[in-house]
Amino acid sequence: MAIQAFSDQWAQQFKDEINKSSVYKSAAKGWKWKVGLVIEAEPDKNFPEAKGVVMDLFDGAARDIHIGSADDARACDFVIVGSYTRWKQVAMKELDATKGMLQGKLGLKKGDLPTIVRYTKASQEMTECTTRVPVQWPDES
Repeated sequence: MAIQAFSDQWAQQFKDEINKSSVYKSAAKGWKWKVGLVIEAEPDKNFPEAKGVVMDLFDGAARDIHIGSADDARACDFVIVGSYTRWKQVAMKELDATKGMLQGKLGLKKGDLPTIVRYTKASQEMTECTTRVPVQWPDES
């Protein structure tokens, strides 16, 4: 059964998929920062208010992933901002997150881009993990 995108249940399943991934475990070795994803509102896409995905990632494991406010996400060590449409493209593997930042499609508002680039393989595997969670998108309901 599909889970509402960017819901608490989605966050829990995403965390579980990351923690099952041996690829992520090895690619993210040494990462020890919290990452906040700000998903900007797009009312015309049935996504009326901004949300934050707060990810406590440490040395190849997801210690916690939860949905909070955009301000919760902005309090993290690394903050990446994008519209609902952009994050949906990332989750569906239509846009690579690192390339999206380099192209200005996603904004790195806090944190160090060279550090993110060094962990591109971990980022790509996180995207793979999102594809394993059956999602119901707000603009497709």
